[in-house]
Amino acid sequence: MTTKDKSALPGGTALNLERRLSFRFSILATKVIRCVAEMYGPKYGLLPSGWKAMAAIGRFGPVSAKEVCAHTTVEPDKVTRAVDRLVQLAYVERKQDAADGRRVALSLTFLGQKVYADIEGLTRRVELELQKGVSKQERDTLSRVLGKLEGRAIECHIGDRNAWRRIAPARSARHR
Repeated sequence: MTTKDKSALPGGTALNLERRLSFRFSILATKVIRCVAEMYGPKYGLLPSGWKAMAAIGRFGPVSAKEVCAHTTVEPDKVTRAVDRLVQLAYVERKQDAADGRRVALSLTFLGQKVYADIEGLTRRVELELQKGVSKQERDTLSRVLGKLEGRAIECHIGDRNAWRRIAPARSARHR
């Protein structure tokens, strides 16, 4: 694809790979996750999917596995495996919901709360270290912009199955 062809893309050259939000967010998130995973992986026997599930349970629990999926980017099958592992490690317990007998509620055990606090503390320190590179005004602006982007993603159903069909309908018609 030539430079001239690239400018014909939606957004022109302003959306080249290194400027894409998804690419930049992914790189930054991966760096933070890898940094924290170096500690919690060997120390606590967790994979990133397990930590994400644990973080959702710790923050919003008691929750169902479906609610864990809603609070994370972890796929349902990985959440199931992660929760099984968290239960096996005695970090999470499953209990029948008293109000709704069909619902299984997940919550942190005493040990799970200690592990969660340790990992959450390290994660916060890593994020605070990153934030040292920007002013309070820039952090506030970033927070507002991220809030707007998150709202727009919800409004446009970005992340839902086949969302791309709504965003690029002519393209989806050609690929049927």
